[in-house]
Amino acid sequence: MRPGDVIRRAADAVRDAATHSSRLRGVADNLDNHLDSVIKQIRDLDKYDSTVTRRGRNTKTTWWDRETGRPGSERGTILDDFGGTGRGDNATEVGNLGNPTDHGGHLGAHRFFGDTPDAGIIPQAGNLNTGAWKKMENEWAAWVGNGYQVDYRIDVYPPGAVRPDALEVEYVVTNPNTGEEVYRNFPSFWNEAGESFDRKYSRDIPGLP
Repeated sequence: MRPGDVIRRAADAVRDAATHSSRLRGVADNLDNHLDSVIKQIRDLDKYDSTVTRRGRNTKTTWWDRETGRPGSERGTILDDFGGTGRGDNATEVGNLGNPTDHGGHLGAHRFFGDTPDAGIIPQAGNLNTGAWKKMENEWAAWVGNGYQVDYRIDVYPPGAVRPDALEVEYVVTNPNTGEEVYRNFPSFWNEAGESFDRKYSRDIPGLP
């Protein structure tokens, strides 16, 4: 089981059972807050620093290990999709830090943030980068293309590792006009071939009211 799965699955189970109970919803929120505090401890360690990247209305903050230069966590907000554009960052070089078949994978996709500092790029299994991870990015683009806002968190395990073993993601889709949450998901990926992601397509996404 991936790091963070136990807490998140417990929170999800409680939240599912809490449809008619504000008390249980509070328990689920407390579980989420506990996970947030664990991640915060990672970020607050003296050995971590942060880098902010902006493009259009999109912004993200990457927390990275000062010793290794490698990321531990990233949070971002996406409102614009810029599609495929020219690349001038060091994604290829970062990919070469990993296995022979790795790519330089952007935590927050190039289509949303453009050229990214090295701290926001990891050696990522090529099959994951072009498969399940890309499907998730395409879903985010579909939400944004239909006028929604996507807020995400990506946690790298182990934090600060040159090549991560696993990636934990949480993303929340909201109506930017009202702040109403319309969708939330918690996908997890091993950094290896064969991972999957069940995405939503534009046809599955309701139009904004």
